[in-house]
Amino acid sequence: MMENREIQSLLPHRYPFLLVDRILTIEPGKKATGVKNLTGNEWFFQGHHFYPPSLLLESLAQIGGIVLGSKAKEEKPPVHFAGLFAGVSDFQFLRCPVQGEQVTLQVELTQSLASIYRFAAEAFVGDEKIAGGQILLSFLKNRQNPSGGPEKSSAGGSG
Repeated sequence: MMENREIQSLLPHRYPFLLVDRILTIEPGKKATGVKNLTGNEWFFQGHHFYPPSLLLESLAQIGGIVLGSKAKEEKPPVHFAGLFAGVSDFQFLRCPVQGEQVTLQVELTQSLASIYRFAAEAFVGDEKIAGGQILLSFLKNRQNPSGGPEKSSAGGSG
C-alpha cells in the first residue's frame, strides 16, 4: 500500500490537483490499483455533484504515472522523470461517480515504444465498472546538472 506522502514523492501534483488518495496494490512498471474518495468538500463539486469525466481520466493518468515513476525510482534514483498525459482512445464513460462514492482506479501497462506508454485503464464504484479504455502517457527523463537544476531533456530541442 502507498499513502499520500509516498505518492507525492513520485508525482509533482499537489492539492488540489493530486487526484489519487491511496495506492492499494502496485507492480512497478506493470500495473496498479488506487482509490479516489469523493468527499463533499472537494473543489470540483462546487456547482454540481458528480466527478467530472476529465478529472476521472486525470486520476487514471496519475495512477499510470505512479506505475512508471515507481519503476524509475527502483532502477535509477539520480534520474528524474516528467510524466505527461499524451492521449486517450477507445474510452467509454458509463456513468459519473458522485459525492460520497469511492472510485477504484486500475491501470495496466499494455505497450511501450520509446517514451510513450499505453495503459488499459478502468474505473469502478464497488463492483460496477463506470469507465474504461486506453490512455497514453509520455515519460521524459530530466537529469540533474551539477548546479542542482534539471538539464534539458534530449526530447526538448534547443533552448
